[in-house]
Amino acid sequence: MSDIEDELRQFLPSGFGKQTVTYEFEGQYQKCKRLEYTDLLSQKASKNAGITSDDDDGSDDYDELEELPISHEIILKEHNKTVSALDVDSAGVRVASGSYDYNMDLWDFNGMNLASLHPFRVVEPVESHPIHELQYSRSGEWILVIPSSSQAKLFTRDGVEESEYVRGDMYLRDMNNTDGHVAELTSGAWHPTDDDLFATSSLDSTIRIWDANIKRAQRDIIVVKSRTSKGGKTRVSSIAWAPDGKYIAGATTDGGIAYWSTSGPYNRPVASIQDAHEKESWTSGVVYGSDNITLLTRGGDGTIKLWDIRNFKKPLLSRSGLQNTVQETNISFSPNGRYIITGTSSTPESLVGQLHIIDKSDLSTITSLTLDASKPSSVVKTKWHPKLDQILATTSTGDIHVLFSREMSVKGAKVVVEKAPKVRHVDDNITADIDLTAAAVTPDMMSGKHRDESRLTNQQRQKMARKDPMKSRRPDLPLARRMDGEVRVFNFNADDEENLQKRRKI
Repeated sequence: MSDIEDELRQFLPSGFGKQTVTYEFEGQYQKCKRLEYTDLLSQKASKNAGITSDDDDGSDDYDELEELPISHEIILKEHNKTVSALDVDSAGVRVASGSYDYNMDLWDFNGMNLASLHPFRVVEPVESHPIHELQYSRSGEWILVIPSSSQAKLFTRDGVEESEYVRGDMYLRDMNNTDGHVAELTSGAWHPTDDDLFATSSLDSTIRIWDANIKRAQRDIIVVKSRTSKGGKTRVSSIAWAPDGKYIAGATTDGGIAYWSTSGPYNRPVASIQDAHEKESWTSGVVYGSDNITLLTRGGDGTIKLWDIRNFKKPLLSRSGLQNTVQETNISFSPNGRYIITGTSSTPESLVGQLHIIDKSDLSTITSLTLDASKPSSVVKTKWHPKLDQILATTSTGDIHVLFSREMSVKGAKVVVEKAPKVRHVDDNITADIDLTAAAVTPDMMSGKHRDESRLTNQQRQKMARKDPMKSRRPDLPLARRMDGEVRVFNFNADDEENLQKRRKI
């Protein structure tokens, strides 16, 4: 008897009033755990087992690996081509991504769960134009969009277009006399301390500084001249502001790097170096360190180089062998400045590119992560968010990988993992048997002929009856003659054949 009571008790509520529902998300974290990270830890542990106390280098590597937010990941899949642009707002809530599929996708961590990883807005900023760069303003209210056209655009954080900046006169030879770019944009960046200023670079050999409130002309212009072609034009591939906003640096396709003081004048750089990278290679990434004097570059020649702008003659450190065939591949520092992150491209020798986390002190690799080994792909954009302590990386297959640590990371992807899935109503069960014929809509239904008359008012019934020829007993309509002599028959039958023949003889 007790067994029957126990079974019945399972169907009865345990209490009255509002019940506290708890969601167990341990299984969700297990789904997001990266097997590659577990393998790396086991390899490091086995390696350290044979190291004596006199040599603790291996244990240091083990500790460094545990400090990295790479133990778990979620993957955002919406683009179908290379994700060439990526940024996260300063609060760590919104993510903006741009792609070769022409779309800008806007994501919200607070609006997603593991069962529904989709953007809340998809926008095509410029029809049939890939996107090179996206960047949130410091306040997070605006998104600067750098498409493959000559005009930058400004969008709100909700994906509404706010401004499109002017295009220059392509027939003017002197770039100082044009009010905007005349060739394809390559890069763009907000001023680090002023939300009203941003800079853009282009294939027209200029860097232009804009006031976000003025669309008709740039505020300042820097015409970049090549030192290898007798002062001729050169294409500017990437730019970067110093964190204090006092300098702006630019890289060119002739292998050169230069930087200018933002207080002017802009007719010549403060310093430049001619052969920083190989000529005709695309230097895809330039970034300042937090000290405002360290400059890091990512070359299309497969190298990364660390510079001191006070002695701009040769790099402090250099490393090669990091293949880069995608023009949007960037490079960036970790929030604490100890590490450098960048991606590598797929090659015939190595079909799968990797995410590299590099020690800034000697440019050695701390770890290299394969994000997707199932198909050839390159790692393009990377970002280590300081508030979330999470790493975002995009691939040439259209995926966005968000790597995080369950212990160290804050919000962001953790909000997605810990959010309970939506409780579906019984009516939401798409697998239930549905009578599709009952839900079919016919023209008669659209006209109201098959309405449920029990729900109609008397006035509606009378109106429908007047339109029904049977209920209203409407007589047959007579023949009518058009002005052009053609006869229209409203209600024709065989008895009218004789009259019709007579009318045609008239």
